[in-house]
Amino acid sequence: MLSTPRNRFPWPLLLLACAAACLAVSSQSFWTDETETALKAAAPTFQAWWRLLYAEHDSNLQLPLYMLYVWTWARVVPVSEISLRAANIPWFFVGFFAIACFLRRRPGLRNAALLLYSINPFVWYYVDEARPYIMQLSGALLAAGALFEAIDGGELDRGWWWLYGVGITILCGSGLLGVPWAVSITVLMMGCERFRQTVFRQGRPALMVFGPILICLALYFAWTLKEGAHPGETRMDLKSIPFVFYEQLGFAGLGPGRDEMRGREFSLFLPYLPAFCALGLPLVYAFARGAAVRFGIPRARFAAICAGVLGPAGFVFVLGFTRHFLVLGRHLTPMFVFVLGGLAFAIWHLWSGKRLLDRGVVVLLVLALTGSALEYRFAYRHERDDNRDAAAIAKAALAQGDDVWWAADRDCAAYYGLPFADKQRAGSALIVWKPVPAWLATLNVPTLIVLSKPDIFDANGGLRQYLQQHGYMETESLPAFTLWKR
Repeated sequence: MLSTPRNRFPWPLLLLACAAACLAVSSQSFWTDETETALKAAAPTFQAWWRLLYAEHDSNLQLPLYMLYVWTWARVVPVSEISLRAANIPWFFVGFFAIACFLRRRPGLRNAALLLYSINPFVWYYVDEARPYIMQLSGALLAAGALFEAIDGGELDRGWWWLYGVGITILCGSGLLGVPWAVSITVLMMGCERFRQTVFRQGRPALMVFGPILICLALYFAWTLKEGAHPGETRMDLKSIPFVFYEQLGFAGLGPGRDEMRGREFSLFLPYLPAFCALGLPLVYAFARGAAVRFGIPRARFAAICAGVLGPAGFVFVLGFTRHFLVLGRHLTPMFVFVLGGLAFAIWHLWSGKRLLDRGVVVLLVLALTGSALEYRFAYRHERDDNRDAAAIAKAALAQGDDVWWAADRDCAAYYGLPFADKQRAGSALIVWKPVPAWLATLNVPTLIVLSKPDIFDANGGLRQYLQQHGYMETESLPAFTLWKR
């Protein structure tokens, strides 16, 4: 599959990508960020959509093209978990065809990249999330693919310029964090003499179309910053940096679930070490062999590309520390393009050598990545926050006349139809957010307490102290939730 006798389209890999797209999308409950997407998508009019988006004043305001795209998508299909996640499938195939297009003159490398793209757990996870990361990845693949074509000696005709313009626009418009990568790729492109020679000839029509769009996006992002739009404050520390690579290199599916990792120590990973070794050893071997030949890139250009990757990545990490938001693998989605490209070259290099050991490493690596993707998708420990079932249980308790406290996200309660209020009243769940014991002592003792992510919704421990003092017992556990009754 990694080598073809002629430069023909890899139809088996397209079928594999179709299977991956179908398997990756689930009907699991929305978690918090997805619920915010769903509430905007469900807005009946454009004006209502904009009012909801503007009212939040958070990072969603800085995802203009994605939020507009998903609202438009919801005009065609009903809003549900599976339908909004399926909105990622067209972008998944934009990325697939970007790889096929820009690597068409290197069929072996193209096939390796398409294979890794179709089985990668990082890609699978975000295809199954109603958020902008696959859209951003497709833009990054178009832009970085255009960069590769320019470096590799391809013809920079008008079609190339149009694809490059589309990629940069998608990369920027899908989120503010895509802008540093668009700038970095463009700077790298300007170092290519053929880029500079053709920019005012073949590139002029594309520049006339996409230039004004990019200027408008720049002005829009400046306005959002002036308005104070920013992600919610979360703790960023040095331990978060390795998790970015843990996720983008494909280990996350083989390890513990995200909720298990909240506030836990390194010992949590020990039971998963054999699975990590099954993926890690082939990865180290492949990257070491690729690095030995600088991934087929001349020394000066290799150094420039490394700087072009480290610059935006470092900038995002600095933002994480200074603006107090937790940087995860998804916040560096454009970097995954370079991880994918490096690994694709490495396994193509190993496979082309025809050594039995090298080919065995490639097979092990492909099997381990596939296993990680399947675990990420189907293992119970990786399921998203089950707001849907938690809200259904709370609604059933309210219908029986019970008092219910909801120590979880209020947007999720609203989306899943749970009646709630900020004061105790019959027929509504009380929203409990970082409660202090003195306030809790003034309330009627509830029948049911629904608690999610104590480090967020009970950060000062007041609710957990209340549970202990009043003799509550955990009666049910759902992904990211515990339910307590007296």
